[in-house]
Amino acid sequence: MASNAPERTFLVVDDEPDILDAIERLFRKEYRVLTANSAAEALEIVQRESIQVVMSDQRMPSMSGIELLEELHKTHPDIVRVLFTGYSNIDHVIDAINQGHVYRYISKPWKPAELRLFVAQAFDYYVDRQERRSLIKQLQSANERMEKQLNLLSIANEELKTLDRVKNVFMEVVSHELNTPIAIILGYVFLLKKELDGARGDLTGKAIEGIDTSAMRLKNISNRIFKMLADEGPTSTLNLEWVTLKDLADELHTQISPFLQKRHQTFKVTLPSEPAQIHADPEKLSDIFLNLLMNAIKFSRDGQTITLSVEAATDEPETYVFSVQDQGIGISDEDVSQIFNSFFSTFESKHHSSGSFEFGKRGIGLGLSVARRFAEMHAGSIHVESVEGEGSRFVVRLPRDPEQIHGLVNDLALDTPKVLS
Repeated sequence: MASNAPERTFLVVDDEPDILDAIERLFRKEYRVLTANSAAEALEIVQRESIQVVMSDQRMPSMSGIELLEELHKTHPDIVRVLFTGYSNIDHVIDAINQGHVYRYISKPWKPAELRLFVAQAFDYYVDRQERRSLIKQLQSANERMEKQLNLLSIANEELKTLDRVKNVFMEVVSHELNTPIAIILGYVFLLKKELDGARGDLTGKAIEGIDTSAMRLKNISNRIFKMLADEGPTSTLNLEWVTLKDLADELHTQISPFLQKRHQTFKVTLPSEPAQIHADPEKLSDIFLNLLMNAIKFSRDGQTITLSVEAATDEPETYVFSVQDQGIGISDEDVSQIFNSFFSTFESKHHSSGSFEFGKRGIGLGLSVARRFAEMHAGSIHVESVEGEGSRFVVRLPRDPEQIHGLVNDLALDTPKVLS
């Protein structure tokens, strides 16, 4: 294989033909040897040849060896410059070496083995210096690229800060727009209760109570979500209570029942055979599964079945595994890694809708983000298993008692133990 490295060439400068002839015969099998009998001839050869090492005698007519090598230092600084002589003022040699005009000095007469080693070292020095310069250039180039990347990161960071400020303004506006109609609904419910008190049928009373309960719940959810998004820190207070799993399932069924009826869907619940409780924040626990169940309703077709199952984890007996499964449209591979991010609903913006249960419609992309946040606050986790076109299964793992989990914040505000009803 041919090498791209230049042929090793050195130039010998001496006004004695015998010296030039002896050096050429000594090195012709190892190097390409050029000769010059004067400094002027040497300068001419250097201009047209690629030379790595120049060896020059000190005492020559017109221009001394030190003067020649000093000139080469100015015009061809990469060349390794070597001086030899048998009768030079050593002070001149020392000055030349100290000033960088000369790499090394060798005295006449020399032994062939000594001269071979000397020349080999000169070429090694040339190669080492070239490699060092190449590495320095690479490092400088890498630094320049890094500076460009840092500049791009700085610009991106400023853009993110701007987007964050826009998000905060947006959330303030949305909060106001949500809370205002909620307040109006609650006001009308109060008036209806007062107006119809004692004169309303069972259906009317149930409907009014449902509106009242849902409006209050929406108000609480709205307040918690905006507080969560505005909070920079990961710690939030949990109001832990012992919640019966059956009561949790019954409340969830009540909450989603109108939407199930509208979509002619079936809700199946599977719970542990023995009465089971979990130490959790009732509202946040309910929010986790309401978000998952409402998603299941929206992304399942009319008449399909949605399942909520709870069982003890086989690998961690003190952990419950909650599963919300549907037979709906599933989640694309492109979307599945993004769905728990705030404000992500899908890469298809045409699916966005503010509706609560319409088939295949997305909201503003907070439901799953809230579910994950609340699960993690309970020292739990959430993940999804989905096949596009066949359905999804969201799995939530929650410890029976998060206070027993090492590292969880211990100064939780605890209310008097009670169960959901």
